[in-house]
Amino acid sequence: MNIRGRKQIHVPSPAFGTFNIEGWSSSGDPKITIQAIRTAIQAGCRHLDCAWEYNVDAEVGDAIRQSGVPRKEIFITHKLWPNFAAPQNVELALDLALQRIGIEYVDLYLIHHPVAVKPTGDLREARMGENTTLGDQGCAADDKGNFIPGLEHCPAAVAALNGGRGSSIPTWNAMKALVRCGKTRSIGVSNFDIEHVQEILSAQSNDDDEVPLSCNQIECHPWFPNQRLLEFLLEHNILVMAYSPFASFRYESGVFPFKAFAPCGTALLKDKTVEQIAAKNGITVCQVLLSWAVQRSTLPVFRSSSPQHQKENLMLKELPWEDVQALATLELDGKIGKSTTTMVFPEIKVYDW
Repeated sequence: MNIRGRKQIHVPSPAFGTFNIEGWSSSGDPKITIQAIRTAIQAGCRHLDCAWEYNVDAEVGDAIRQSGVPRKEIFITHKLWPNFAAPQNVELALDLALQRIGIEYVDLYLIHHPVAVKPTGDLREARMGENTTLGDQGCAADDKGNFIPGLEHCPAAVAALNGGRGSSIPTWNAMKALVRCGKTRSIGVSNFDIEHVQEILSAQSNDDDEVPLSCNQIECHPWFPNQRLLEFLLEHNILVMAYSPFASFRYESGVFPFKAFAPCGTALLKDKTVEQIAAKNGITVCQVLLSWAVQRSTLPVFRSSSPQHQKENLMLKELPWEDVQALATLELDGKIGKSTTTMVFPEIKVYDW
């Protein structure tokens, strides 16, 4: 992955997602979360995908310390929540994460969504959890309980779709400052579409010491291969991290919080084509989907609380070309997959689809 100073660093693959391990909710058992992350590290996983939204930073830190694996051997990705998008709040967001995890730096810091929301209250006291209000989370809400967008800090395209003017460049410049002061080794974005990425790229310089846009974490799986965006990112040498590689379910539009997700249809892990390819190659259906992701030059993010599955998911196999082609036939109609951005911010127009 490209980083500051025209250098490159190795990013361990696949990554282990810390979201919703036995409890995104505040009622979840921290011990179970710690155990799942610890066993993933002990199984050989060296990349943890984290975010303020996931509400498990303290557990991540405990798991790392209990694993016996030195911090420097673990690649940590973390994300900026939209209420911290104002440039003056960007460093605070990362400082709070570092404090909760108990580390001095992260390896990759991402803007979580191409959305900014207006903050409220003292952001140092903001907290996430199942029973928290938007106010508790440090997010301003309207009289209907919806996020109030901070259009001035949204990508220009998003601001325009919502009747305003804005730019993500001031936020991006604050992100770059975090690299220069050593609090993160690299920076990127998540859930950004092509025009959102182009806005940032247009402001990048050719200086040798420039901090590049290193990564875009997006949804990718056979139901939603996201091919157009993938090709654009690879063309610009931007690492593609692929979340939801197992798709879980087809989702209808939902609202925040995540318990409102409405699964429908058949799980991708139960798809007959996926099962047949797994049997043919002597691997699990999860290994099929992770292997497919890697062969598309993406870095998949998986999630499992089972030590056996964690070990299996680190042992991937190159699939024959005909199997890769067969998985490509599973793409579903429609331009969005699970679409976490549109679910979390249902009243904010983010994509021009």
